[in-house]
Amino acid sequence: MSGTSLDGLDIGFSVFQRTGEQGGWSGTLERFASIPFPESWRVRLRQLPTASAENWFRASKEWTQWCADQIRLTDWVSEVDLVVFHGQTVFHRTEEGWTGQLGSGAHLHAALEGVPVVCDLRSLDVAYGGQGAPLVPVAEAHLYTEYEGCLNLGGFANFSCHDKARGTRIAWDVGPCNLLLNHLAARKGKTFDAGGQLAASGQVIPSLLDQLLALDFHAKPPPKSLGREWFEEVVLPLLQMHSEALVEDLMATAVAYIASIVRLSAHGKRTLVTGGGAFNNELVRVLQLKEGEHCHGLPLEAVIPVANQVDGKEAHAFAFLGLLRALGEPNGLPSITGADQPSSGGALWGTPRFLRR
Repeated sequence: MSGTSLDGLDIGFSVFQRTGEQGGWSGTLERFASIPFPESWRVRLRQLPTASAENWFRASKEWTQWCADQIRLTDWVSEVDLVVFHGQTVFHRTEEGWTGQLGSGAHLHAALEGVPVVCDLRSLDVAYGGQGAPLVPVAEAHLYTEYEGCLNLGGFANFSCHDKARGTRIAWDVGPCNLLLNHLAARKGKTFDAGGQLAASGQVIPSLLDQLLALDFHAKPPPKSLGREWFEEVVLPLLQMHSEALVEDLMATAVAYIASIVRLSAHGKRTLVTGGGAFNNELVRVLQLKEGEHCHGLPLEAVIPVANQVDGKEAHAFAFLGLLRALGEPNGLPSITGADQPSSGGALWGTPRFLRR
């Protein structure tokens, strides 16, 4: 798993079991590793949106080989039934009916000497008219039923919960998170704002906060999703309008913005919080703040698990989504993505041992 924040490759080793309940599952993330991207790959991935088709396919093959090398270094391959390969999202144009994740399941299947691989998990949902994202809530509906809501603070923040009125899971992208915070941290020569220290030392810029909260996307009902293109075309111009502001003040404003849109979505629910943003102490503080001049919505009742679960939940969830695909069971739901019908999305290369019985 690798996300829009371009921080690195997450590799999880998960075990899943059917429970006694009909359709029920349990799962455990038993091992987890996170490998930072070399700067050369970070630069190359950033340049892909304007690359030629030839460069895209070359990068797909070479990046897949790099991922295969990292997987082999874990020494876990001999134990697994199935590898689920999310790929690196470069394009997400659901309004045009397509999405693009870099990575080749065929090359990964070959590089891992025939270990079955599921890849391209979003395209079928998009083909059925859905957003293709977020997909993790399907796993949350099966594996994290003890929480009222689940929040992922990745490149984008997304939230899911059970809708009692509809009797199903609903989910949506809330807005930018680490994509925005890391962009601002880069202005200070940092990869990210460790612990939220920059944000904690700044002052909120009320006019910018109001502009961010007033973006059209936030008024749209779910299901809805975001891509890097939206961030670059909509959010970055607003930051440019405040180019003279201190980075610390921009960061404080970004945290107030992210916390507000999350709080307005979660409505005070007891929420499992994962993703890199869960390590941002200032963001978590503002999410839970009972009162504050720049806080909107109810304070979040945040439950933050141990570190490898914070980092590894998304990889764990996509492992489960790939398992559902191999079994031919739905891993995309209309109530979450807005698709015309449920789907079991993903390309399967090879046959897992559990299907050969």
